[in-house]
Amino acid sequence: MHGLSSSQESNRSLLGRRQFLVASGASLAALMCGTFSVAQSQQSVKVGFVLPVEGPLADESRSLLAGFRLYLEEKKSGPFQVQIIEKNSGPDDGATLPGLAQLLAIEDLRFIVATPSTKGSEQIIHGLGSANRVLFVTNPSVRLVSGEMCIPTGFRVCTNTYQTGYPLGPWAIKNVGQTVFLCGEDSPEMNGSIDFFANGFERSGGTFVDRIMVDEDATDFTQIIDAVKTSKADAIFAGFSGKKASGFLKAFFKAVPSPKQVILGPDCLSSYPGTLELIKGTNCSLITASPLVDPQEFAARIKRALSIDVPDAARAAEGYDIARVVLEAAQKVQGEITKHEALVKAVSDVALEGGPRGKLSFDKNHEPVLEMSVHKWTVSGQSYARQTLENLGAVKTPDLGCGRIGFPRKPDAEIKDEDPVWEEKE
Repeated sequence: MHGLSSSQESNRSLLGRRQFLVASGASLAALMCGTFSVAQSQQSVKVGFVLPVEGPLADESRSLLAGFRLYLEEKKSGPFQVQIIEKNSGPDDGATLPGLAQLLAIEDLRFIVATPSTKGSEQIIHGLGSANRVLFVTNPSVRLVSGEMCIPTGFRVCTNTYQTGYPLGPWAIKNVGQTVFLCGEDSPEMNGSIDFFANGFERSGGTFVDRIMVDEDATDFTQIIDAVKTSKADAIFAGFSGKKASGFLKAFFKAVPSPKQVILGPDCLSSYPGTLELIKGTNCSLITASPLVDPQEFAARIKRALSIDVPDAARAAEGYDIARVVLEAAQKVQGEITKHEALVKAVSDVALEGGPRGKLSFDKNHEPVLEMSVHKWTVSGQSYARQTLENLGAVKTPDLGCGRIGFPRKPDAEIKDEDPVWEEKE
């Protein structure tokens, strides 16, 4: 008896997931909950969410849903009534596939929003297979949309690890210094942001003094702090998010109340409420790249409309824009929302302006094209101040394996004294 090849094993695993989804989806459909009532005069659009209600990603998920609900509240007099159908993925994604199965059992449900976790996102992409559903990927790892795991129906609305890392590299060379200390949590998302920042920084002429990553569940940052103290780096790129960002900065500022280095990071470095509190009493500032126009005002807007305190304004803005995309696409296809190809094309062609993150469109790989800016967070008295240091313009993601954009080929030689016919894609 010959063993299965790795590809056969993968296919068998994928088939098993699909069989599970079909079998369990039919039996679990009756357990659906969390829907809104539908006005008879409005067309119904059903959107399913597979998100954790507890665990480390619960705050992000709650914020994303709050932003989604805010847009529906503002557009409640429109021609469509959106039904939100929520499924709990569990803190460790143990309920992700059962939740997805229940959503796939709803024949007229056309949109699914995936959990932010890497494991859960991969499960949903595999489990979705060829099902005729539009998927919104909320995890920032590029491999899930513009990389090798891309699917024709998958879209991303949040910034990805390329967008939050790479553009800061060239900017830091011009405005901060030539050397950077790299550190962060050892997760796929944070390693991705750090790798892309490092690539942009090194290609612009910069160098790195060290790179130290800590376990995702680590609470001791002594190794990083001691190394930073003795380094001569001009800046620190800190790849931390959520409570981990707050924990690192709290320990760092306690040990180094007046750091000589500028602290850079992805937009999630400053998205958790406790993080900004920590820069009070220091002479330090945080610098991130983000498309979010005014996170404090947007969070206050949700509070006024829904009486909800959002822990993560960036996630709330993502949810708001997902709702905008859903309704824009539904408006374009009108009564043909069940025609899958037409719906996918309608989502692909969406071009939004305004909103908490300004302009939004999708490239051919279905990554977001967003207007990014470099922001500096400081404390003024008892409140935070955010200064826009530079507008980076629309930041597009290169093709990283999906193939819809394609890869340019450099010719052996170019005609002298003429414009080059090939340019390396950034």
